[in-house]
Amino acid sequence: MEKSYLIRSADYLKMGIEILEQVGVSAAHAAILMENFLDCDRKGIFTHGIFRLPTYLKQMKRGNINPQPDIRIVKDDPAVVLMDGDAGLGAVVSYYAMQAAIDICSRQGIGVVGVRNSNHFGAAAYYTEMASRANYIGIAFTNASPAIAPTGSLQPLLGNNPWSISVPTNLPYPITMDIANSVVARGKIRIAKSKGESIPLGWALNRYGQPTTDPQEALDGGAILPIGDYKGYCITFMLEILTGVLTGAAFGDQIAGVEQDGIRNNGHLFIALDIEKFMSVEEFKRRVDELVRMVKSLPRIKEDQEILLPGEIEWRRKLSQAEGTVKLTEQIFQMLHELSTEYGVNLPEIQVVGA
Repeated sequence: MEKSYLIRSADYLKMGIEILEQVGVSAAHAAILMENFLDCDRKGIFTHGIFRLPTYLKQMKRGNINPQPDIRIVKDDPAVVLMDGDAGLGAVVSYYAMQAAIDICSRQGIGVVGVRNSNHFGAAAYYTEMASRANYIGIAFTNASPAIAPTGSLQPLLGNNPWSISVPTNLPYPITMDIANSVVARGKIRIAKSKGESIPLGWALNRYGQPTTDPQEALDGGAILPIGDYKGYCITFMLEILTGVLTGAAFGDQIAGVEQDGIRNNGHLFIALDIEKFMSVEEFKRRVDELVRMVKSLPRIKEDQEILLPGEIEWRRKLSQAEGTVKLTEQIFQMLHELSTEYGVNLPEIQVVGA
């Protein structure tokens, strides 16, 4: 059984903020990014948690990410806003963009914020759940660097273009869909590569368009397969238009990969929708309860295999952890150890626990 490392959330945040401040990120922006990472890691979404920090640090040192962006509104209409992220950290730019969408929604009934000149924004659910916590429906889209080849092509052109929808509920957590349009997140292939593990057949193709189980082949000129074959490609293509073409951001092969030099200019689109324009929030939640009961009462294929709601696994992981703590994998804790040495910051005290 692989060991896990339990640390205090406050120490996790403090360490990350201190490191980010050393590369020029303000304390306020560093806190936004670290809270985003913490939410992912507490949910067990390790591919989008603090595992990403070394990559972001490298990008800032290379000048690919601006640690002190001037995030500004470039077009401002009553319900629709366009923001320029000034090449800042994607999670920071997106936090302000979704907060703007929520504020607009409170006045107009809907808030739509397009973003250009941003970067990788992490888990889309983080932003849609900002809206669902405010009793709105949250929707988020982003484009990404090329990973998916259009059906019939050898060459990746479109990102996996994640998107999320989150709705408030009477449950202890919102119901949140957060998916990429690839069979698997590229981060999982990177983790398999770092561990020297193979990947399942059906995740990716090599540069010759052949199925591969080698993560290096998948990442080195290969392509990640879209969900649902050509249907996933079609969804990805349309999201590229909404996030890249519409916002004035980069799109297709204009977007640099995370390991490449260059300004990425990612595009995002955030929407907050006021439920009260349709019915009371209480009535909406009651109707969601009814749908949940329908789903949960369905006959099961396997009696011991529960029928789950979108995002339920991740929220169960988060709620099962002791308040004020976060459980990390051995690989991620080793990464923190290396960062603590490199940046001269204190490594958090740990408690070693089972997986």
